[in-house]
Amino acid sequence: MTRQIDLRAGQPLPSATGIHVCRYEGRTAIITGAGSGIGKAIAEQLHDEGATVIANDLHMETLAQLSGARIHPVAADIADPGTAELLVATAVKKGSGRIDALFNNAGISVIGAAETFAEDDWNRVMDVNLNSAFRLAIAVGRIMIGQGGGAILNTASVAGIFGIPRSVAYVVSKHGVIGLTRALAVEWGQYGIRVNALCPGFTATGMNTQLREDHPKRWSGREAGSPLGRAGLPEEQAATALFLNSDEASYTTGQIAVVDGGQHSLYSGYAVPFR
Repeated sequence: MTRQIDLRAGQPLPSATGIHVCRYEGRTAIITGAGSGIGKAIAEQLHDEGATVIANDLHMETLAQLSGARIHPVAADIADPGTAELLVATAVKKGSGRIDALFNNAGISVIGAAETFAEDDWNRVMDVNLNSAFRLAIAVGRIMIGQGGGAILNTASVAGIFGIPRSVAYVVSKHGVIGLTRALAVEWGQYGIRVNALCPGFTATGMNTQLREDHPKRWSGREAGSPLGRAGLPEEQAATALFLNSDEASYTTGQIAVVDGGQHSLYSGYAVPFR
């Protein structure tokens, strides 16, 4: 069932129309970071639209929150080099022998001053955010080349376009994800493979909701900095992600879709007017 969003309450609602969107009917998709936030929303919307979903996250307890006969959870550390082949093998077995869509969504952040940032933390962020996206894209890309095409969506961030204080590893890793997206798009277009990136702005996910609880004034300030006056919802990010990996975006590749409520369009020297 297609989900609708109550923007005032910030919650998904069941479709009032009962219309089923079946862009992914009979297709197989892999989604990493599927246990919460944007990844969970993508996995659920994929299932709603008919896909067989290979859902990966670190812990089975978080994946257990996903429900659906065509959702197949795979608990594994995406930073482990062997996880990419595990996900590909599972997708080929559980699906139709094809992999139609990949959503490279897993991501972590470690906060700290650049001058004291630990190398172990740097390596962990790079392994999860960038190296795993490369490995999985290559493993899936080989399948897609053989089958004559497919679509890949890498979750980057507005941090892949701008700088953010005390987030050096996260910022660099997300810039790398955008570079990976563009490089693969221009190289694999000849095989019918499209590669795009999603750059979420301030979104009400687990990485951010603790801010609302611990620092409500800072949360309100972040919301006030958006022309739309609120944080985005995971379901809104997922809607763009599913569009980009669907046939509706068949002539779209190498693009960086910024979904941030218009915040990047606002010159930082000015406040949002009329608040």
